[in-house]
Amino acid sequence: MTKLIFPVFISLLILSGIGYSFEIKKISQPTISFGSGTGLTTAQQTLVKAAIEPTLGGYLDSTIGKANTALSGFSNQQDLAQGFANANTFSSHSGTFAGYQNYKLFAVGGGFMIGVQAPSLNLSYYSKIADEINSEGDLYAGVGVSTTFLNVGINAGFLVPGLYLNAKWGGTGFEVADFKYDFQVMGIGANYRLLDSKSLVGLIKWRGISIGTGVYYQSNTIEYTVSTDPVYQDLPLGDLISAQVGTTAASGLGFNGTSETQMALTPEFTMGLDVATTTIPIDAVTSLSVLFGVLNIYGGVGFDINFGSCEIGLSGTSMVNTDTPDSTKMTITEAEVEFDGLSDNSPVFARPRFITGVGFGIGPVKLDIPIIYYPTAGLAFGVSGIVAW
Repeated sequence: MTKLIFPVFISLLILSGIGYSFEIKKISQPTISFGSGTGLTTAQQTLVKAAIEPTLGGYLDSTIGKANTALSGFSNQQDLAQGFANANTFSSHSGTFAGYQNYKLFAVGGGFMIGVQAPSLNLSYYSKIADEINSEGDLYAGVGVSTTFLNVGINAGFLVPGLYLNAKWGGTGFEVADFKYDFQVMGIGANYRLLDSKSLVGLIKWRGISIGTGVYYQSNTIEYTVSTDPVYQDLPLGDLISAQVGTTAASGLGFNGTSETQMALTPEFTMGLDVATTTIPIDAVTSLSVLFGVLNIYGGVGFDINFGSCEIGLSGTSMVNTDTPDSTKMTITEAEVEFDGLSDNSPVFARPRFITGVGFGIGPVKLDIPIIYYPTAGLAFGVSGIVAW
């Protein structure tokens, strides 16, 4: 019985954090105000307000209904949440020593890495991910950025021959216009030299094969403003006033043959992403050193075991405007609506990856450009600076 209950409990625990909700709520109703230019008596003004203001509430509900339809992609953003969670795990490999294992004493380095999850590996698509999110709401895409300020590795051969240990940390934040970003990465790693280095032809040296693992934790908080196309609702205000109060009242308010007005809602809200993932990488890497390390080419395979989540929260308010023919005679106050949404999802649990990269060096100083491909349509690339003795 215990063998059955335990996996069921774990499955429920994992799934319990996955969900979504979205709502556009009315905060205030539109009301009618009269200007000095109106020719209506006080009694007529009272009649117009009593007859038309309740109707305005109904048309506001219709406007919100249209907005819900237009923003249906934002009602469930679980694909987007998983895309950002995946990209976060991709970029957690920043500051990697993958191409420079087998150092003699220790290595110190740092670097950045950008991870991208997209429906396509077409590079032109990456530049329009933000626009796609604004228009579609939910898509299987995401971006993660990581900067490791310090990665320190040591040849731990005094403990176990062929063993290398490292620890890394990084964190920063910035804000540009309507975009805010904060992140932190930390982790430890261990590599074992499975096969020793060996000189090949001429000035080419094979660095052997190294297998590695570790634990990387990375968190990202992203906030930016989403603005979508306006939503319009036709409002036959002149006809309503004529029918409820009379044509004289409608004419006095400027409705001379123009019965149609519009309610307009331009949705604008903040999308906040709270991403936190833990990655256990397992890989095997080999490399070739040319001209005493001036050029270093490497490749390998591996996979990541991933845990964590990405939570997407939508919040903000927008105003609903209603036009009138002559604002000196009658105006309709803005109504306020609130956006409230929440979606969350986890990264793909196990993800294979293919590793490659090229490095350039002079003595102990190295410049490394790692590239990692994740089937399907996942990519990470970066730049690292390393000093290895």
